[in-house]
Amino acid sequence: MTARPPIPEKIPRLRQRRRGDGWRVWWEPTEEVKALGFDVVELDAARATWSAREARRLNAEVERRRKGGPAPKAPSRGRTIDNLAEEYRKSSAWKKLRPKTRSSYEGNLRLISRKWGQRLVVDFTKPVMFTWYETLAEASGKHQALALIRMMSILFAHAERIGWRPENTNPCTRLGAEVPKGRTRTASWPEYDALLAAAGAAGLPSMALAVQLAALSGATETMLVTAAIGEFQKVTVAEAEVWAWARTRTKRDTYAVLEVHPYAAAALEAAIAGRSDEGALLIDERTGRAYSPDLFRKRWAEIREAAAKACPSLDRTPLQFRDLRRTFGHWARAGGASTEDTGDVLGNSAAVDPRLREVYMATQFATARRAVLAIERPAEEGRKRA
Repeated sequence: MTARPPIPEKIPRLRQRRRGDGWRVWWEPTEEVKALGFDVVELDAARATWSAREARRLNAEVERRRKGGPAPKAPSRGRTIDNLAEEYRKSSAWKKLRPKTRSSYEGNLRLISRKWGQRLVVDFTKPVMFTWYETLAEASGKHQALALIRMMSILFAHAERIGWRPENTNPCTRLGAEVPKGRTRTASWPEYDALLAAAGAAGLPSMALAVQLAALSGATETMLVTAAIGEFQKVTVAEAEVWAWARTRTKRDTYAVLEVHPYAAAALEAAIAGRSDEGALLIDERTGRAYSPDLFRKRWAEIREAAAKACPSLDRTPLQFRDLRRTFGHWARAGGASTEDTGDVLGNSAAVDPRLREVYMATQFATARRAVLAIERPAEEGRKRA
């Protein structure tokens, strides 16, 4: 990358700064000029002649304003990345996203806006995106780099749909971005016990139940925060009365009915006992209200920190709540459940239409039940089996 600035001539208020991915060029008014109604205007290092001309035009506008001329018009940004993000938020694709996905996307869009917001959509090329990906991967890690490149790819795909870029010109396509290895962290039984003990000591049996349903039923945080009492009912299976949970998987929006593991049955009954409403299953004991995602994560961090004092491995390789869903799969497979049965709980097998649940419920319940009941605590060392 050249060390020479794109615009060699000296122009009042024109600023140029070298960055890791190229040059930033902008027009920056002084405080006195800002008081006249002017603001910072981003220019384009790739179009040095235009940028220099635009800087001189803005300076001429300042002189006219000082002589009593009209206030400057708000700069027209054209089809910038910020404009494109707003167009995407208005689209049907955005409206179909789940609230949690929208929240995640908003975080990525803020980071993208900070970096590229004023840049024109048509100016982006594959080399620019590849350089940014490599810079991100080195500075912020491969997970962050991939997330932002995917978000940019979604924006550019939308730009093609609305005619802001020609078809098949998405600069994020086939970048060769490396997909990082997924997490493999699962909980151990001592860690699981420490979490339950910490929740009990903190007076948060609702969080203890959440841990149990995640580790023993493969539930996600969203499933638990949105779980309603009406989703749980007692059914008779093989002449035994058990708790069944009829739920919709949040990742694939598919219907599932499965048995609640006997290890969690007592905690579930305690949560439901005396409740005549059909509201949220999990109620925060300190506020008396249903959990919001933020409050749930706050309580989880509290009990995980407390549990780590008794079980340091929770800190050595920090356990995330989502790891408990993976723990279910690990424990079920270790107990002898097949991949297919485990998939019926996690939702990794063929989806079942809720309208057809009366047809498919019996088979699905049976396969999911095998996976749930496959989980057993290992025998304690030194204790003989009966």
